[in-house]
Amino acid sequence: MEVVVKVGGSLSRRPTAFKRLCLRLSALASNYEFVIVPGGGSFADSVRMCYRVFRLSELAAHKMAILAMSQYGLLIADITPRAIPVYAIEECLVVHHKGFLPVLIPHRLLELKDPFPPSWDVTSDSISVYIAWLLKAKKLILVKDVDGIYDGQGRLMKTVDLDWLRRNRSCLDSYFPEVAEGLTMRCYVVNGFKPQRVEEVLRDIETICTEVLLN
Repeated sequence: MEVVVKVGGSLSRRPTAFKRLCLRLSALASNYEFVIVPGGGSFADSVRMCYRVFRLSELAAHKMAILAMSQYGLLIADITPRAIPVYAIEECLVVHHKGFLPVLIPHRLLELKDPFPPSWDVTSDSISVYIAWLLKAKKLILVKDVDGIYDGQGRLMKTVDLDWLRRNRSCLDSYFPEVAEGLTMRCYVVNGFKPQRVEEVLRDIETICTEVLLN
């Protein structure tokens, strides 16, 4: 696949805007080769609550959070026209070539091989980088509820590198630099409440976002 579009879970907290994004992604799939990777959304929030209340092990919480991504992915696939849930890497191109938009449901893939430590340092951000690597994608678009990555003074940064991410807190998880190190794809953080910006990143048109420099 040319592009992986990771749709962040926080976007579903504004249902009308979220549906608008899904409709735009469905339309864009006619002209661009991409697969959607889901975040965790309110499903992952439930896992976090159980982790605190029941003092779950890191491993149990990690597996439950991956299942939360799968639930969110099924939600995305159901409300997005011409989207189909897929469960394996090789299904993505098959579904795309049939004229549909693949939404990767990740739990089966990660049951077969999970390269991540069981920790809340790992979220769907890091998992989406791994999936993009498996798909040999040229571009990863992390669609979130913010315009991009901000510095300590609240200024939107046009680019950041992995060393900066290691030193500073951001909207990306702290394990992200480790899994992204040395990859050759281009990576962007863009606001999903502004769907035209997602399209502009797909079209390589300059827009409001942050590019994450992976090497």
